[in-house]
Amino acid sequence: MDPITMQNSTTSNLLRISGLASGINTDQIVSQLMQAASQPLYQLEQQKQWLQWQQQDLQDINTKLLTLRDNTLFSMKLQGTYLAKTVSSNTSIATATAGVNAVNGTYQLTVNQLATGATSASTAAIGAYTKNSDGSVTYNPLISSDVTIRLNNNSITFKAGSTINDIVSTINSVSSTTHVNATYDTTTDRLFLITNSTGSSSKIDFSGTDSTGLTFLTSTLKLGFNSSSYTGTAAYTTYTGSGTSISINGTQINISTNEDINSIISDINNNVSSVNASVDSNGVITISSKNGSQVSISGDYDFLLNNLHLPFSQGTDASFSFNGVNMTTSTNNVSVAGININLTGIGSTTLSVQTDTDTIYNSIKSFVDAYNDVITTINSKLTEQRYYDYQPLTDDQKKQMTQDDITAWQQKARSGDLSGNDNLTSIYYSMRNAISGTVTATDGTQMTLSSIGITTGQWYEGGKLYIDDTKLKNAIQNNPQEVMDLFTKITESTTDVNATPGSSSNDGIAARLYYIVNNGINSITQEAGGGQYQLYDNSFLGQQINDINQRMSDMQDQLNTLEQQYYDQFTQLETYMSQMNSQSQWLSQQLNG
Repeated sequence: MDPITMQNSTTSNLLRISGLASGINTDQIVSQLMQAASQPLYQLEQQKQWLQWQQQDLQDINTKLLTLRDNTLFSMKLQGTYLAKTVSSNTSIATATAGVNAVNGTYQLTVNQLATGATSASTAAIGAYTKNSDGSVTYNPLISSDVTIRLNNNSITFKAGSTINDIVSTINSVSSTTHVNATYDTTTDRLFLITNSTGSSSKIDFSGTDSTGLTFLTSTLKLGFNSSSYTGTAAYTTYTGSGTSISINGTQINISTNEDINSIISDINNNVSSVNASVDSNGVITISSKNGSQVSISGDYDFLLNNLHLPFSQGTDASFSFNGVNMTTSTNNVSVAGININLTGIGSTTLSVQTDTDTIYNSIKSFVDAYNDVITTINSKLTEQRYYDYQPLTDDQKKQMTQDDITAWQQKARSGDLSGNDNLTSIYYSMRNAISGTVTATDGTQMTLSSIGITTGQWYEGGKLYIDDTKLKNAIQNNPQEVMDLFTKITESTTDVNATPGSSSNDGIAARLYYIVNNGINSITQEAGGGQYQLYDNSFLGQQINDINQRMSDMQDQLNTLEQQYYDQFTQLETYMSQMNSQSQWLSQQLNG
């Protein structure tokens, strides 16, 4: 007699006690019956797994196509990719890069003067701190009452008791409007003012500052005029003061009462040989060094600032000639003839602009590598062998196998899941046709990839491309327009004004591939969905999987009902058997009584 068994049913979750009367192993019998009844469910489970493999592999290929489109083809269909230039120069004079519009050739550059910003510094130590015996420093108050100055037409007030750090902070707090930054150097005990831009329009100008403010600037902070050129605007044509004097490069210039501005300028030119001074009809005064050195100006600061309106310091414009044409600019970064130039020093240099063969070659090589990765992957999936004897494993089958056995089996079962797939086949052959097509260059030359050294491998390699490095680099160097046309040309449609670039067989290879790959991405998305980034999968495969899920759920309900029916029948059998056993025992007792 079989032993009595107890089982917690996986379908009904009820604790069943069977075989008490009959001794029959009910659970084993029901399990065998359900095993046979569950075969259609197992088949659905296998079908679902097969569809999921197809969906996942298609989505993986779509990811590769997206990468090819966005990271490679997008730039390869743009003309700028093939217009890369390189510029050689004497970097101590200038460094340069060429834009796409720069014309190959040799250009002469002579730099006469660099653009500079305005700077002003203390001419001596200002006594901003006291050094203590322990080596620390104490910063001293520099003013006993509020002082207001004008800096580049902005009013700045320093509070009584301000230290040098307070002064620096106050100046920097308005640097966005004055365009001047302040720093203090503890080692030299000096204040430095520097403009945040270059060119003759950058100034450190204290015009409008009263006598108290001027004393603070020149005596306390010990600031002074510090530039190679100054431009101001005279406040008068005839000086009406009681007489004063200024010093230029150590030479004193006396200004008399009723002396006009032209006379003052003449005195400067006649007595200071190191500078040129001028005034125009609008009263604009210019004092500049003849050799580019600093021009030292001192004396009556009120007269210099508030009558001549000279700045303490003034930046200079860059002065240079490009192929004999003289130019000035407020910065050392200029763009001429499509060449971006950074002036670095005084002197002459030759700028040589050439096609950047290496950069263009690397772009094309990256394209070939990316194309090969995609075309090889698609071809391998299309031609992958299908092993019909290996079906996807069910969960029950996996329980009877080791992990290594499961992996080996599933690899065979999954093989060929995309063999002959219509979408992949269309994408594959469309890409290969685009690669092998002919493009008519601007000059009428018939161009193919093989024309520039890119050829297809052996037939069994499925369209893989190979590069002849020497031939490709020669084509880039000697026929750059044809190379660009081969990849980027867009044919104007005379019949369809809404034609998509790349849709014509006469378009460039990269433009054509972009169009094909983009359509391929859309078609695969319709078949397999967008993966984890898609909230609702309404793709063809997604709907099939959902349909199978519903069928499996319905079938599982039916199996649960069937299992319960089996157990009900065996329970009824046990009841009958129990009754018969009771009657048999009663009869036996009567006969033996």
